[in-house]
Amino acid sequence: MGFFQNKHRYPLKYWTKRSAVFSLCIVSILVIDSLYKEQGRFWLNTSIAFMGLFGIIVSNLILHVHFDVKDPVKSPIKVKILGFIITFGICLVMLAFSAKLGMLTHEECRIIQGAPLNVFLLSGFRAAILDFIVLLWLYFLMNDYFKNQLELERSKLDKLKERAVNQMLRQQVQPHFLFNALSSLKSLIKKDSAMAESYLLQLSDYLRGSFMTSDDGLARVSQELKLCEDYLSMQKIRFKDAILYKIQIPEQVLNQHLPIFSLQPLVDNALKHNHFTTENPLHIHIGEEDGWIIVSNNVCLRKTSADDTNNYGLNNLKERFSYYLKDSVIIRNEGPCFEVRIKIILA
Repeated sequence: MGFFQNKHRYPLKYWTKRSAVFSLCIVSILVIDSLYKEQGRFWLNTSIAFMGLFGIIVSNLILHVHFDVKDPVKSPIKVKILGFIITFGICLVMLAFSAKLGMLTHEECRIIQGAPLNVFLLSGFRAAILDFIVLLWLYFLMNDYFKNQLELERSKLDKLKERAVNQMLRQQVQPHFLFNALSSLKSLIKKDSAMAESYLLQLSDYLRGSFMTSDDGLARVSQELKLCEDYLSMQKIRFKDAILYKIQIPEQVLNQHLPIFSLQPLVDNALKHNHFTTENPLHIHIGEEDGWIIVSNNVCLRKTSADDTNNYGLNNLKERFSYYLKDSVIIRNEGPCFEVRIKIILA
């Protein structure tokens, strides 16, 4: 019952097809060698060789599936012994069949006629060689499959991890942001209803954009910029001239890609870690240079920012980018200016 319980977890049809091709390749060597010899039953001999080798491979495949062995080289001793017995049995049948049809070579006939035991010795010698070849083939066949499966599973886990990170970032930003946004909206309703309505529309657009998803974890540059612009517009209403920002991105890069939710946290960090007033405003600039999006701002750190740095958020951003590109986040903190460069992912 072991084989029937395990067979659904193994691609037996795929392995069998590849094994048939492998058997043909091995037998073709015999074919080329036999073309230069006188042999009346050339095609029959070739067919017997193919069926024997293919039968040994398929039998050993079934044996490994039955015992749920994924690495033939490290298989238990009992599996190796059973595999050799199967190979020996098939070799014995092939030898007897070839002898009956008179297709043995002169040397083989001399060995067999010497003593009845020699039949088993010759079959055992052949079985040892074929068992070794088949074991190496099964190792290549099965190891290649399970290696690809492992890489596929790892890729799926990486994507799931990235989605979890994206969700975590949203959960971290949204409660803090919503509290301030609703407080600002409450004040605006009392002071300027028209401005409050505009603020509410921008808040709606921002929230809708912040929940965008994709299978590959990427968003267009235009989507990321729209999210930033909605966020900055709301902050501009809240802080007025204490915030000045400029977005200068060429149109040709708008359809390229960035990881979801990668630009807005950089802008949020600038607001969170710097002190700004109307007299000393915070300048935020988002631009593009040689395939990099550059987010920069002047530095005037809050007093409470000595221990509360943004290293966690930036390290998180580096980790997320590493799924797509190497060395794709560059941080420059040079005196009065703080700058983060993130590599655009080409479509």
